[in-house]
Amino acid sequence: MKTQKYFLIIFLAAASATAYAQHPLEYDTCNTLQQYEGEWMNVSGADTIRIYLKPVRTYSQRYNTIRDLLWGWVEYKQGNNIVMSNYANQFLPTSDSWSYMYSITNFRLSKYICNSQKLDGRFTDINHHRGLIDWVVEVTLNANNITMDVWQQRTPYYNFNLGDTAITLPQRFTLIKQ
Repeated sequence: MKTQKYFLIIFLAAASATAYAQHPLEYDTCNTLQQYEGEWMNVSGADTIRIYLKPVRTYSQRYNTIRDLLWGWVEYKQGNNIVMSNYANQFLPTSDSWSYMYSITNFRLSKYICNSQKLDGRFTDINHHRGLIDWVVEVTLNANNITMDVWQQRTPYYNFNLGDTAITLPQRFTLIKQ
């Protein structure tokens, strides 16, 4: 009986591992993300938000997908006081590994419709228990500059049961490509 139980456990583990490995590779690529690479900035009074974006074709082992994503690093200053920053991480080498990129950045953006000017993503608020915040970004292109209007809102499961409802960055701001 004990042997049969072990055999069943091993059989089910092998079957699930095989099913996981055979999930077909999915592609969600968008070559228009390169135009957003570089530094973006917002200066409002004494507050400064700097964001650096870098497009990286990223592989997620968990979902067996390859996606083009904009990974980003943020610095937020009030006067000379740095409120939040992982900006120095932009100089670390990038990788096609989703888990690695997630560990060195604090947000990612993607396009669900490749030729649209709308980006969606998720920001990890490193000042507030690494709470997740949804970002919606509308990009405006004109002869003088390129701007990004950013709206953010807490995800439904933001800091679940921690009681922390604060957001470090302003709820809405506009970035200008530098």
